[in-house]
Amino acid sequence: MLSIQLIRENPDEVRRGLARRGADDIPLDDILSLDTERRRNLQEVEPLRSERNAISKQIGQLAREMKTAETKQAKHAEHRRSDLVARSSFLGDKLDGLEDQLRDIDRRLRDLLLQVPNLPADSVPDGADESANVVIRTEGKPVKPTFHKPHWELGEALGIIDFERGSKLSGSRFYILKRLGARLQRALIAFMLDLHLTDDRYTEVYPPAMIKEENMWAGGWLPKFADNMYHDAEEDFWFIPTAEVALTNMHRDDILEPGTLPLSYVACTPCFRREKMSAGRDVRGR
Repeated sequence: MLSIQLIRENPDEVRRGLARRGADDIPLDDILSLDTERRRNLQEVEPLRSERNAISKQIGQLAREMKTAETKQAKHAEHRRSDLVARSSFLGDKLDGLEDQLRDIDRRLRDLLLQVPNLPADSVPDGADESANVVIRTEGKPVKPTFHKPHWELGEALGIIDFERGSKLSGSRFYILKRLGARLQRALIAFMLDLHLTDDRYTEVYPPAMIKEENMWAGGWLPKFADNMYHDAEEDFWFIPTAEVALTNMHRDDILEPGTLPLSYVACTPCFRREKMSAGRDVRGR
């Protein structure tokens, strides 16, 4: 989430960054308007809070004085205390309304700020789609395949992938890996993990597959990807769409000592996501 201070102090820079990302529909004016309203509300709320806190201390002091004062002084203290209690009650009622407004403003402002993407670095080339991508470097030479069958045809021909029974068990776009297909997947997972652990730069992690909602907000997966993720409403758990969600939240709210970065983790987890937009030229949808 971008800092509201950054948006407030550099609105034109933020607008340019959003335009470069094709995010012109972000309601920046609404964000700035709510920020102004919030600060105006705080200017009214904070003096009232301060006065009420001061009155509470005075009421406590008067109560202690009444226990030890003579009759005339005690009556004067009681009269003063009654006035302060009435003032405190008035302030409380007024604050209740103002704080309700402030909570509503905070909620609306937070919801809008969560829609604002990160701004691109100056070095990032502009472009409407992947055709504008710039090749930074290449490694090796591309291998020209000697066959032209997609993996799903090869898998079925070899008897290592079964779409029909996968759909029978779980519905469309599910599959079963069998024989060498299951063994290949297991081997690839082990290869990936072992490769990252060879020089001790990475720490292997096996995180929970279900996490609390605040992790999704903190990492930016909510609200943008809410429709593509699975949620256990009864227990209020979210199923991780990728290991990245759990790994990045391991240090949420932590203060890391200087010199400890980077922290490198590697994990293989089940990933739960609907992939509503994935069917197309790059993958096979069923």
